[in-house]
Amino acid sequence: MRKDLAKTLCCAAAAALPLCCPAPARAGELAAIVSSEAGPYAEAYAAFRAGLSAPADFYDASSPGFSLPEEARYVAVFGARATALDFPEGTHRVYALAPVAGRGHRWHQISMLPPPAEALAAYSGLQPGLKRLAVFWAAYPGEKYMEELREAGEAAGIEIISARLKSPDSLPERLRRLMGKMDAFWLMPDPVLITQGSLMVLANFSCANAVPFYAPTYALVQNGATASFAPDFAAAGAAAAWAVEELRAGRRVRLVIYPQNTRLRLNQQLLDKCRWPLKVK
Repeated sequence: MRKDLAKTLCCAAAAALPLCCPAPARAGELAAIVSSEAGPYAEAYAAFRAGLSAPADFYDASSPGFSLPEEARYVAVFGARATALDFPEGTHRVYALAPVAGRGHRWHQISMLPPPAEALAAYSGLQPGLKRLAVFWAAYPGEKYMEELREAGEAAGIEIISARLKSPDSLPERLRRLMGKMDAFWLMPDPVLITQGSLMVLANFSCANAVPFYAPTYALVQNGATASFAPDFAAAGAAAAWAVEELRAGRRVRLVIYPQNTRLRLNQQLLDKCRWPLKVK
């Protein structure tokens, strides 16, 4: 209640404190663009809309006759198709649910991943014997995240084995080479590697060899992975709304933003069958 009262008083004094809260939006100033109105994009957009203090024009990039909102100064885009659009110079852009590593000035990424230290703490808490973690990735999340993950691993006493792949076809061979050299493996949310075939290979290897498979989303846990520690779609939408509000208020925003409310979720159904070395409360 005190926070709500403080926010109300803050906005009431906006004339005296112009950076206290965003000014009323002009028509066409705010826009949200989704790659489609299906599933995760709809969930993220609903949370985004709920977190805004002003209305935003809505666009579906997959709809016939779609055209870019040329007048928008602040744009939130959801999905790879929407993120690939070109906007006029000077547009502030926040993108989510898109595996793009680094777009430069005025691009703010809502990460599809948790902060490295938090992820390692979650997985080592679930698997106390975790000392060597193989990480499968292609382009996303990029070298910077991997460097931060290695640093977090050093602090946590966990060796990070970077297993960068060009295609999912090389997964079986890489898994064989890593057998006995890793205590678990983590798949990054890179569309290049997430195929029906690659997920079957990873899940089967994990269960047959009792090596935990940490997935980028809970949906993959429901399809055979051991566990996931990742933000959900609504959390990404809420983070995008926060970033837009901060930008409109004239405040600095990091180029990479980690959503809050990240949760560890476990595959309870396969615990006995797969014999993963986990500490389950």
